[in-house]
Amino acid sequence: MTHLLTFFLHRQVLSLDANIVNQVNKLKRDLLRLVDVGEFSEEAHFRDPCNSYILPEVICHHCNFCRDLDLCKDPSVAQDGSVLPQWFCSNCQMQYETDCIEMALVEALQKKLMSYTLQDLACTKCKGVKEANMPIYCACAGDFDLTFSAKSFSEQITVFRNIAAHYNMRFLEETIDWLIVMSPQISQSRQ
Repeated sequence: MTHLLTFFLHRQVLSLDANIVNQVNKLKRDLLRLVDVGEFSEEAHFRDPCNSYILPEVICHHCNFCRDLDLCKDPSVAQDGSVLPQWFCSNCQMQYETDCIEMALVEALQKKLMSYTLQDLACTKCKGVKEANMPIYCACAGDFDLTFSAKSFSEQITVFRNIAAHYNMRFLEETIDWLIVMSPQISQSRQ
């Protein structure tokens, strides 16, 4: 299956050339047939293997241009190849304030924590939302479970931790450390 993933990555790149799109699509069909995967099945669709986080509605303080900023994929690299903790406005080319981006990330993390903490429980059998606090089981005799799993929340925290470490955002790192100390069940779900 790793060869199939490699092919999908190459296919995405090769599909950019309009002259060879038909040949690439035929090659995809043939390779999927070799590994017994249907052309329109879920396994045949490309999924980006890289974790990322898009910070919505970042506003440039110089020209008021608003855009979504992908913190893991937008270029923030100097000419010599070193990583800079900075991003530039695509409209006026002025530098965004890193402190503002870090504060926006801390706020986004706090919102994710709040939505995780206050989420509804749903029945695993009938998918109904738990309406009362006392029942242990649903009326259909199904178990209640989180709608937003601890594992997926933990994966998002890992993305935030990687961003904080990569761009040397100390306050964000401290916030994540505090969150893990206060909610040990989150760090246990990562294992």
